[in-house]
Amino acid sequence: MIRHIVAFQLTAADPDVRKRHVTEMRGRLEALVDAVPGVVSIEVHEDLGTVASHWPVILVSDFETTEALEQYQVHPSHRAAVDWMNNGIVADRAVVDYTVR
Repeated sequence: MIRHIVAFQLTAADPDVRKRHVTEMRGRLEALVDAVPGVVSIEVHEDLGTVASHWPVILVSDFETTEALEQYQVHPSHRAAVDWMNNGIVADRAVVDYTVR
């Protein structure tokens, strides 16, 4: 199984706007678990906010295979979610993929 983790920095400084963006991200990304073959799980979580240097949002997702992760990356529903996030929602992202033992 492959775990795909993405940490997101958000563009909005206003806490209410950030909260709305996280909620929308969660809805768009977690819905992909039923849309893309080979996806085992997708979760989006907001940081507790207790440490200023932490990234505010994390996506943790699992895939049956590397090929399933690759299919997810190019799937039209995933691309639509990425396009939405790239339209002023996400300032930066950091990604790690690894094999779960």
